[in-house]
Amino acid sequence: MMNRLGIFGLVCVVLAFNSCVEKIAFELDKPDRERLIVSGLLTDLRETQFVYLSVTTSNAREPILDGGNYTLDDMPRPFSGAWVKLIDVTSGKSWDYYLTKDGQYELTGFVHESPEARYSLEITVSGAVYRSEPQAIPEVIGSDELSFSFERARLDDNPDAALVVIRTETTLPEQVGDYYLRWMVDEAYFWDLTFFPNPFNTPPPPCVVFGFPEPERITLLNGELLNAPGGKTTQIVAQKLVDQSFLSRHYFNVRQLSISKDAYEYWRRVREIVNNTGSVFDTPLAPIKGNLYSVYDDEEVVLGYFEVAKGKRERIFTTFADVPFFLEKICEYQPNKSRDEYDPTCLSCGAFPNSITYFPDWWFDD
Repeated sequence: MMNRLGIFGLVCVVLAFNSCVEKIAFELDKPDRERLIVSGLLTDLRETQFVYLSVTTSNAREPILDGGNYTLDDMPRPFSGAWVKLIDVTSGKSWDYYLTKDGQYELTGFVHESPEARYSLEITVSGAVYRSEPQAIPEVIGSDELSFSFERARLDDNPDAALVVIRTETTLPEQVGDYYLRWMVDEAYFWDLTFFPNPFNTPPPPCVVFGFPEPERITLLNGELLNAPGGKTTQIVAQKLVDQSFLSRHYFNVRQLSISKDAYEYWRRVREIVNNTGSVFDTPLAPIKGNLYSVYDDEEVVLGYFEVAKGKRERIFTTFADVPFFLEKICEYQPNKSRDEYDPTCLSCGAFPNSITYFPDWWFDD
């Protein structure tokens, strides 16, 4: 019987002060060699751009040393041995991405200057070259007005879960059709570390944690199905279980992306697979063809998508005063409680995988 495995995670966005990686699993027969997985997004927003590279498992995969033991798994592994660059095929101008951590390549200082530009990603690995189809940044986009509400609703097996729901009232572009929209949401919240008494009365450093509230939600809008230039539509873009992260200021960063028809179709197919919870007779899970290819090997399969989009960002935040549910202050200092009885997240901001010990520049803008 063939080995089956979940292999592909996509979308990565904003890691300068925000960090999120949405992982969506597909099943794939185990091949004889590794396959490259590309996950990238380029926008016209003045922010750091990212590309993430990893490789699938294969029958030839070697074990890795983990905690003193050699282990062999079928999870994608970050790939760091590539030269990654962005090319404007109309002008010939190019920008290099730089490796900042395993599998993560970063481009800073990019400015989209011309509506004529057509962008392609080029990846070079040991003589092999991979490219994405050239794409233009769309010229139209809508606008968002965000709101939140705290509600009781079913979440998985919990029929009365305490949730925060993030909604947008979107004003559509002033044209009929010929546009496609997608929304992405990440979060950032202040985490109150335990303040232990000390001779200098020095508080712990600030701790800001980044993540994503609902990675499997894919919110799309097809302008071809609407005849409402400048009209409005309301939809949920994220929801999250209310937990101790709501004891302090909790931001939701919402990006509206104006994307190509091909990108829309890609994400529509991804959403169909993610939402496919029917029987084995339903559409089988499979890797979805993206927009990347091998320059020298027509038979090689390259997984993933490099997306080029016009972006618009809005933020909204909640505070503890907004929360209508009881929340236990698990990190609050208690004189009769020893330090080792506190959760590690109460003692160090580094206990969170994505966190910083200072406030982002935008934290107090609102």
